[in-house]
Amino acid sequence: MGNLSRTTGIKIFAEQFADSPQLLSFIEANFGTAEHEAVRKDLLESADESEFSLRQWVESLRILRSWLDARGLSMLVEDELGYVHCASESAGSGSNLTYLPGLVSEMLETYGCERAEPRSASEPSSEK
Repeated sequence: MGNLSRTTGIKIFAEQFADSPQLLSFIEANFGTAEHEAVRKDLLESADESEFSLRQWVESLRILRSWLDARGLSMLVEDELGYVHCASESAGSGSNLTYLPGLVSEMLETYGCERAEPRSASEPSSEK
């Protein structure tokens, strides 16, 4: 399982995403190393505090990353979490959309992403 099995705090991701090699690969690439520990913790806390599952959070981050990559843009992973958090908050009690990846897609289509910056020529695409 690569980095996931050797990194403290990542076991929950390996367990929850064992049935999805694509999402597991995304997690390993973006949250699987020791330097990602704080971001992993933020992701887990954000999912715990929201109405949405960890799987929906990871799927939403993957959608956001795909959208950024398709446009040659990038953002700090902390800002990506912030964007998904904003989408989750937009669901509110009056919302009829209850699928976080759908909310993120709708926000991207409607508003774009103002914190995104052009990816430098030396910066590789981050989609896994």
